[in-house]
Amino acid sequence: MGATLSTPSRFLSANLAVIDDILSPLSPTQLITTTSVSTCLALAAYNHGSSTVQSLRQWVKWSHRHGLRTTFQYYAIQVAKILPWTRRRIDRDIQKQTDDMVFQVETEWNDLLDPSARLPENKHHSLPLCTTSTSELLSLLKKWSDFESLRWNQGQASGAVYHGGSQLLEFLSQVYGLFTVANPLHPDLFPYVRKMEGEIVAMMIGLFHGRVKNENSCEKDEEDRNNEGTPDGKVEDSRPVCCGTLTSGGTESILLACKSYRDRARDLYGITCPEIIAPVTIHAAFEKAAHYFGMKLIQIEVDEKTSEVNINDVRRAITRNTVLIAGSAPNFPHGVIDPIQKLAKIAFENNIGFHSDCCLGGMILPFVEKLQQLGRLSETDDNPGDSITAQFPIFDFRAQGVTSISADMHKYGYAPKGSSVVMYSSAELQHYQYFVSLDWTGGIYASPTLLGSRPGAISAATWAVMVHLGEEGYLEITEGIIRTARAIKRGICNDIDGLEVVGNPLSSVVAFRSSLPSLNIYAVGQAMTQKGWNLNALQYPSCLHVCCTHLHREKAMTFLNDLRDAVNEVKSHPDKFTGGNAAMYGIAHSLPDVTLLEPLARGFVDAFFTA
Repeated sequence: MGATLSTPSRFLSANLAVIDDILSPLSPTQLITTTSVSTCLALAAYNHGSSTVQSLRQWVKWSHRHGLRTTFQYYAIQVAKILPWTRRRIDRDIQKQTDDMVFQVETEWNDLLDPSARLPENKHHSLPLCTTSTSELLSLLKKWSDFESLRWNQGQASGAVYHGGSQLLEFLSQVYGLFTVANPLHPDLFPYVRKMEGEIVAMMIGLFHGRVKNENSCEKDEEDRNNEGTPDGKVEDSRPVCCGTLTSGGTESILLACKSYRDRARDLYGITCPEIIAPVTIHAAFEKAAHYFGMKLIQIEVDEKTSEVNINDVRRAITRNTVLIAGSAPNFPHGVIDPIQKLAKIAFENNIGFHSDCCLGGMILPFVEKLQQLGRLSETDDNPGDSITAQFPIFDFRAQGVTSISADMHKYGYAPKGSSVVMYSSAELQHYQYFVSLDWTGGIYASPTLLGSRPGAISAATWAVMVHLGEEGYLEITEGIIRTARAIKRGICNDIDGLEVVGNPLSSVVAFRSSLPSLNIYAVGQAMTQKGWNLNALQYPSCLHVCCTHLHREKAMTFLNDLRDAVNEVKSHPDKFTGGNAAMYGIAHSLPDVTLLEPLARGFVDAFFTA
């Protein structure tokens, strides 16, 4: 034992002199500083796992993508922000730009109003002293509603209104009126609203190949029952027993899911610096969740051509603090479905939660898949060059490792705005979503979502439209939408010189960008605006997208003709299209530090609520 201990002692004694010689040129201050910095870095690496390395890797990628000059400019701006005299100059210039922008936006929005809205008697900056008759108000609001509908019912708006049929809108309005005062917070007063909400959740879970507790397994065909089963004759259902809640929209669904993973990781594993890993194309609601809940969002770059995330990059980004991996089906910018199965498998192998964000595609992808299985949307029906596979990508609870899903009914479910659902593969995970207060003086308080009181009328209308349309109705509407989207995709790929489709969209969103350095895609967007179209402007890469809806049926050729003319106009007269998004995104891409635009964005939101 003594001989064993003496070996390291002799080794240290022999090398201490060498170490002293190496450190002798350093002053005591330098030695203390070096030791302190090294210790801090070691502690950071220990506390954050490989996140420090991941951050460094992301910085290198950013510098490579933007170039050395932009990188130096970025850090020059950071220094300028620290110095008081330059900071004041920057703040002053930005404030002037913000004021000018807000004034311009408010003017443009007010110009959209019907002249009657500008009359003094119809402008209210304080509560009216006297009552106004309901007939007078209904007449005025009907005029405003009719005027507003002209901006979307021509089938030229991307997304926003997903059905728009007059008969369905009238039906939903009648249902809404029947349950105007209903509040799901009081199930004893509104038992039918509670019943309808539970059935909405159950129907959505079924669409995503989960099952609810105590579900009667009666959905299999008789043939399946004869061919499958356990030795005792009972049908074995491999679907996970799932649960969920209604929310006010996709953002709340995502916020609640992220909160659940954060709280669960803190409770079970003591993780206090939780991290989310997701492609850069993930919805901004995940960034909002990270901001609200003290989480860190690790964004993984996607291929600029295919918009697909690199699976190995996702795997390398995992640290001891990773509590959630997320993917989109499809993503909002480009309509591309992330490799949900592969991402969920990585999460499963590392004991990490996985969220499939189907907020945009939740009520359309299940029916696209079924249409292709039925042969109503096959590869031969579309362009043979399109990579539409016979096996539609799996995006739901069938994928091992998927532990939660968000889906909106107020998009392709055609429910009123404010209707979404978040679903979990276990009640244990969902319980971390809830808030419970046991010692409030108002009594024991528990609520399932961010909201307390909720409009039961929206839930009733959501239930009504789902039961009214049924699978048959959704299949019929979906078929028209997807045929339109694929016709647009095919037309851009084959017939419009100077544009190319981003990735391989299989759903309702088609994103396209310029394939020519001289063609400004935002200028094309401005030219399309002048033709009455309302498209979404995107960045990184610079592109536009159209989100096809029921209103776009039979509009594919009109869209393609207008788009072709817009491209030719921009090619011939590029100076005519330098305002709007072309100017705004041009400024954004020319700035080394885009955070300088944050006050402008806040000013833009301020304008939402100016009277």
